Amino acid sequence: MEPSIKTPPGRSLDATVMAAAKALCLIGFPAIPMFVYLSNKHPSLDGSGAAQQIGQLADAAGTWAQVHFAFSVGGFLGLAVVLILRGEVAERAPQLWTNAAAAVGVVGGVIFTGTVLMEVTVIPALSTACAASPACLGPDNAVMVDALADQGWRVLPGLTVGGRTLMVGLALLALLGVLYGSLRKWEGAALFFGAVLEIVANTGLHAWGNFRLASGMPGMAALAILAAGCGIAYRLFKRVNSGTGEPGSRGVQAPPPTESVPS
Repeated sequence: MEPSIKTPPGRSLDATVMAAAKALCLIGFPAIPMFVYLSNKHPSLDGSGAAQQIGQLADAAGTWAQVHFAFSVGGFLGLAVVLILRGEVAERAPQLWTNAAAAVGVVGGVIFTGTVLMEVTVIPALSTACAASPACLGPDNAVMVDALADQGWRVLPGLTVGGRTLMVGLALLALLGVLYGSLRKWEGAALFFGAVLEIVANTGLHAWGNFRLASGMPGMAALAILAAGCGIAYRLFKRVNSGTGEPGSRGVQAPPPTESVPS
């Protein structure tokens, strides 16, 4: 009988915990922005002018900060998903291409997350301070008020640029994963479809619960990425339970029996 190599219990537990952490990221990334949208908690700034919108935001500053904190958590999980996919894809795809695709995704994730963190800490405080000062909202200060509205919520280029760049990285990793067999075809197709849909819709991940046909159904991006994430997470747990270890591991082979040397 050939000798077998047993995995220490601690190593098995570590692998299970790691698989659970990765699954949390893969599922949480698309789920959080989708649930934030569906919760209807995002304050609506429907005022006719910047001054009126600043007043509305000041009245809902706490809710505004909470909603964008949730988006920042989604952004952090998105960064983690890029790194998780990089680890999966790099087992078979060329390292240079995989690292380049992951770098694009990481840059986008950093821009997106940094922007929404500003929405948590800076914009509510500035809006509240401005609304408390009659001079700030006066006609003589219209240029500054318009600039605050543009950079705070009306234009906010970091949100869409970051979201799109993150999606470009995910789409490239999906392509590499399918081409080199690191991802199942349906996983790569779902991930690629969701990423491209968000690139086209350009919502800054803020409309991932919107399934209205008239809006282009950007919520389908969240569902597609969620489906791919669930499939990858399932394989991670299956890999741990089968004892094959980390990505790329093909199982621990027992060393061939050594031949006895006649004395």
